[in-house]
Amino acid sequence: MILYIEHYFIENLLINYIIISCTSMLIKRYNPKNKKILGSTLGAIYSLAYLYPKLGILFTIPLKVIIMTVITLISFSYSNKKEYFHIALIFYLVNVFISGSTFFIIYFTGISHLKISFLIICVYTSCQLLKYIYKDIKMINYIKQLKRTITINLLEKRFECEALIDSGNLLKDPISNQEVVIVKASFFKGIIPEDILSTYHEELDIVKAQEIIDSLEDRFSKRVRLIPYKHAGSIDTGVILGFKADYIEVEDKKIGNIVLGVSNFENSDYGAIINPNVLLEI
Repeated sequence: MILYIEHYFIENLLINYIIISCTSMLIKRYNPKNKKILGSTLGAIYSLAYLYPKLGILFTIPLKVIIMTVITLISFSYSNKKEYFHIALIFYLVNVFISGSTFFIIYFTGISHLKISFLIICVYTSCQLLKYIYKDIKMINYIKQLKRTITINLLEKRFECEALIDSGNLLKDPISNQEVVIVKASFFKGIIPEDILSTYHEELDIVKAQEIIDSLEDRFSKRVRLIPYKHAGSIDTGVILGFKADYIEVEDKKIGNIVLGVSNFENSDYGAIINPNVLLEI
């Protein structure tokens, strides 16, 4: 098999450029094209040493680390040491992932004699795959950051649920001005009467709410709050049946003056919707 050095150099130049560009996209940093080309060129020159056995010392671990550090310093912009080490780690992981996934693609296709174009396509495909995986991981972490585990205390009973932090929940009790945490009705089972749990709260109006209140015992009725609300894009006003909580706990901190709005929303990922303002007290 004949190997042309210029083809080998161009191949590594393009692959290095793809890897550096992929890293730039993942870390969301602007990188001038000249820095990416310079780093890619250095990496391509380094790869030429593979063709000369006498230069094997360049591929010892210490020198590999030094070369990779130099390439990272040249290829990316950074403002401090912490940011540099973050970029270097992502760059290293991108290299590992693309190398592994490219090998898998080659192994899966069964192609043993590689053309430059095919290898570059493999690297590009691996880069695109990594972008989607990284995006999903970031989204999962973002969603996790939008949730908190809260413990609700009502009528000296307590239960725990995952709460979504939603800036769209700006509900307050109009009389006391207390924040409202929307809670799925099923979590109140065993605490408040069953007939309230079986009510379809999304269609509750003043008349139905008053009927429910009149049927309650004093220990429940004195905690009842009616919270007016409007759906986005609608002019119709509805009401949410709420109960004054003893308190809620978030990250071991007790927060009082909270009204629990009963709702039938359907979502298996969380059992409550909490206003971010509530968390300011933590």
